[in-house]
Amino acid sequence: MTRLGARVSQLVPGFVIVVLVSFLFAGAVQAEEALSPEALEIANQLNCPVCQGQSVRDSNSELARQMRQLIQQKLDAGESREEILQYFVDRYGVSVLREPPRQGYFWVLWWGPVVGLVGGILLLVLYFRRRDAAASGVEEPVAPEELRRVEQLLEPEGRVR
Repeated sequence: MTRLGARVSQLVPGFVIVVLVSFLFAGAVQAEEALSPEALEIANQLNCPVCQGQSVRDSNSELARQMRQLIQQKLDAGESREEILQYFVDRYGVSVLREPPRQGYFWVLWWGPVVGLVGGILLLVLYFRRRDAAASGVEEPVAPEELRRVEQLLEPEGRVR
């Protein structure tokens, strides 16, 4: 056998393996495509209960796969998006939602960062105004009654003219 023939015979088994593996992945992609776009949107709104920070749509766990299938089954049965999301909230708790609801205590989660940012900006503005006023040498005028009191306190010691 020639050198070229020997190399080709070594590469053929690897090529066959790559082709077979690609067919397996193609089957997984086709199974994923069996879900409707609405099912994928709903799956994207749910956290995977067993994966940290992954949506049900993005997770490869068995539980997420089952949840995606259940979402599709419920859509096929005529349930609405809200009913499906509520089913998962009832089963796994509010933490299954990727976005917390905008009601009750959860308003703090939505508006807390905004309030903190505005408060921080206001504090910075006040700080820089006071610093600039102190640096400019402009003193606030002393009230006349305070000035008289200071003069009275200093008079017995002979410090005032």
